[in-house]
Amino acid sequence: MKRTIGTILTSMGVIFILFACIAFMSDKAVLGFSLTKWETIVPFIVGALFLFVGVGMLNKVAD
Repeated sequence: MKRTIGTILTSMGVIFILFACIAFMSDKAVLGFSLTKWETIVPFIVGALFLFVGVGMLNKVAD
């Protein structure tokens, strides 16, 4: 169960970080969201949090 949740959180973290990077580099709307450069910090922080929590859960799971 922890392995599945860890994998989901890690995947979501990567997706959020990629979205934040693409939105930061683009001047147009991304996936219907028009974000300023400063507003892209929020999805990046959420993505980093998901990524670190997911990787931490995967590291704690014993095989």
